[in-house]
Amino acid sequence: MPVINLIDNEHDLGILVGALAGAPLIAVDTEFVRERTYFPKPCLLQLGWDEEVACVDLMTLGGVGSLADILFGGETTKVFHAARQDMELFYAMCGRVPAPIYDTQIAGGVLGFPDQSGYGPLVEEILGVRLEKGHARTDWARRPLSDEQLRYAIDDVRYLLPMREELEHRLANLGRQEWAAELYRELTDPALYAPDPSGAWRRVKNWRQLEGAELARLQALARWREEQAVERDRPRRWILDDNALMELARRNPADERAVALAGIPPAVARRQGRTIAARLAALPPDAEPRDVPPDTRLPREEARLASRLGRIVDETAEKARVAPAILATRAELKAMVAGQRDLRVLRGWRRELVGDRLLGLIEDEAGSGAGQ
Repeated sequence: MPVINLIDNEHDLGILVGALAGAPLIAVDTEFVRERTYFPKPCLLQLGWDEEVACVDLMTLGGVGSLADILFGGETTKVFHAARQDMELFYAMCGRVPAPIYDTQIAGGVLGFPDQSGYGPLVEEILGVRLEKGHARTDWARRPLSDEQLRYAIDDVRYLLPMREELEHRLANLGRQEWAAELYRELTDPALYAPDPSGAWRRVKNWRQLEGAELARLQALARWREEQAVERDRPRRWILDDNALMELARRNPADERAVALAGIPPAVARRQGRTIAARLAALPPDAEPRDVPPDTRLPREEARLASRLGRIVDETAEKARVAPAILATRAELKAMVAGQRDLRVLRGWRRELVGDRLLGLIEDEAGSGAGQ
């Protein structure tokens, strides 16, 4: 597979668009940086098709440009490995995500390879090719990019299409193509990648240590931090770290001075102390948290039931030779025990494979408890 020079001008991009026209499958990968920003900053787009590859300089071109119709159109399937971060980048750049897609990591999980298998190990397992990963931490925002960097980047798409072909053959033999396709479609929901200030509190480390009004205050503060991070395009921790949010939620400072005494950085206290205090003051003293998952603190017997469900999932996954997390996560099982029913494990092929059995056990336990 020959290496195409880095594409960094509209003329060459137009030639690339013409070469991709009508291709049923395109391998896609991206490189980006986000150490200093909230949104990922696009650096490089790698594409593979037929026996060709290309690297597109997203920094110089300022985006995907005339590639948009191919990336977001429905005629071409875009093949990724571990697509979620790539999809997040496309959403940040363009406000939409590629579709339809194929994810070789997901396909591997449906076939029983370890959950979240890395690209290199899966390439080696499927194709017998060992990849070098010397540039895993390279700064993709620096220019010019070296030939060595470009060769590394190209390797990330060079093997995607042949790997997809072999994975698809194995899925077909097991009758699991639709299993994997359902998972691919879930990743193309744009709502997965939009900023969510109202749900930002779930990202705060150790939020489960709080409850009642303290947790309600954390929710308000996390929303404020997320809004600031989005508006200023800065990492959350640069606005205020998790420990500071937790301390403010516990102390509930009433004014700027009290905010400053809560142990947050002095510069933050000077600039944002009044706003933080106002956010907290807007909450009633007995404020209740919103939308707290009911599975965070299960009673002992319900926790034991969730563990039993987990063993059933593990046993089913082993028999079916599929990664357990593809069927259900432990968080989903706890939510199921707590009464939630709008869960992946209770839809489609997952329900047929294991969901109905899990639900039956829960209902049996409820029945036996009611009869005691």
